[in-house]
Amino acid sequence: MNQGLIDSVSSLAASEKRLDTIAANIANSSAPGFKRQGTSTFSFDAMLGDRIERRVGTRNIVDYSQGSLKATEGQYDFALQGKGFFTVEGKDGELYTRDGRFYVDDKGVLQTAEGMPVAWEGARGTIDPIGLPIYADTEGTLRQGTQTVGKLRIVDFERYDQLSAIGGGVFSVPRNVSPTPSVALLRQGQLEQANVSTIDEMVALINVQRQFESGTRLMQTIDQSYRRLTTPR
Repeated sequence: MNQGLIDSVSSLAASEKRLDTIAANIANSSAPGFKRQGTSTFSFDAMLGDRIERRVGTRNIVDYSQGSLKATEGQYDFALQGKGFFTVEGKDGELYTRDGRFYVDDKGVLQTAEGMPVAWEGARGTIDPIGLPIYADTEGTLRQGTQTVGKLRIVDFERYDQLSAIGGGVFSVPRNVSPTPSVALLRQGQLEQANVSTIDEMVALINVQRQFESGTRLMQTIDQSYRRLTTPR
């Protein structure tokens, strides 16, 4: 196959993946705790039969930088200032998020907006949904009146490349990866905003559109060349 055609197809595939991440960033630009996604393009040698061809691949990357904090005054709204994650109880084990929009059900269970229980250090804390207001310190300990409810399980990881985004601002890690203690400060009545700049994403969108156009023009040029070579005169 013509190497120029292979390169143009690879370029279009990479641009398509980049477009998907830009669309996700724009769609979640107002989602608390969302972390901007990007792509990294790399080349590698592939063995095809008895020959080696240069190919292009694309992998997704996540920007875990701190988003700005916005005051909400909600007693169950929490934000982390610094590196770390809230731990929540998924169906198959622990999951991790920066989205601190929590609520308490009628059984006193602190949950995420998606209904996953928030994990605690030690036994699960129970909150009286009609009791006194909740107060949290910067280390994650929650109190209701004079009673200590418990401490939220806030963790960190040595290597963020081991985290996998599973949607909704939630991450998972392989079973053999253990979290480490976090030094993040808990802020009650605040939410971390998405670390996405819609202006930057729109600029990136324009650049991807140009890449699509360049790849398409190259394929059209190659097609026209083949037509001239194969058309009888």
